[in-house]
Amino acid sequence: MIARLAPALLLLAAACSSDAGDPAPQSAATDPAAPAGQLACFRDNGDAMLAAHRGGPAEGYAENALSSLRRLAALGVLYAEIDVRRAADGTLFLLHDDTLDRTTTGEGPLDGLAWPELADINLRDPAGTPLADTIPTLGQALDVARSEGLILNLDLKSVPAEEIVAFVHAHHARDDVAIIAYSVEQAAAIHTLDPGLLLSAPNEPDALSAAGVNLDTAYIWLGVGAADAGEDARLAADGLETSVGLFPLETGEAGPYRAAAAAGVELLSIDDVDTAVAALGGADALHDRIAACPPE
Repeated sequence: MIARLAPALLLLAAACSSDAGDPAPQSAATDPAAPAGQLACFRDNGDAMLAAHRGGPAEGYAENALSSLRRLAALGVLYAEIDVRRAADGTLFLLHDDTLDRTTTGEGPLDGLAWPELADINLRDPAGTPLADTIPTLGQALDVARSEGLILNLDLKSVPAEEIVAFVHAHHARDDVAIIAYSVEQAAAIHTLDPGLLLSAPNEPDALSAAGVNLDTAYIWLGVGAADAGEDARLAADGLETSVGLFPLETGEAGPYRAAAAAGVELLSIDDVDTAVAALGGADALHDRIAACPPE
């Protein structure tokens, strides 16, 4: 577990990771961020919500693109999982790979590139078609999320805990994000800096608690594949929400999504957005469930 940053160091980290013209930093807080209470409401209501992997790419929509985020919101998808990287000049931006070739019109590795070298590169959809979208910054994605009512699920590709927490505070974004922690150690590092931030954490609740992770602001990642209703019930009995990755089960049929929802999982991480939305009742039904659990 890393030590709490001194205020001056926290401000320095925020300056390194923020876009130009950021607001004054928000001081670290221990109160739970709003998405944690909202997930508990979904659990109480027996509702499952969707988290779109890599920002929900589809024909005509790229991974980690601003237009893709807007499409998700219109379809009733609440969580947009996005991949966050750090440019050589400290700018935080969205891209999954460590090279430009697959998802953009650029070429070569990202290593050593500053934001001005990335800002005008266009994105490609899954078929490789160039789009008008360019690589966005995390700040731009946050603006879209706020205007559309999305929660950004941050998958940190090259950003340390102290820097992402500093960004969240500097942008007053505690109620707009959840952060994916792949290990107990990473979860503890983030919660040392702000135990109120919502985390996706490994299914090791005892180890998480022992490491100082606030389980009241964490949901448990059950892994990839079919949801285990018994395991979900065991975690729910301890007041914990869950998430599962349905990627290998997605064949264009409604069954996997309905089965995971019936198993009690609150957050279904998916690639096939359109099929998942239809399986859970359509955009209007998803919007109604979101409206029944407003962030607090």
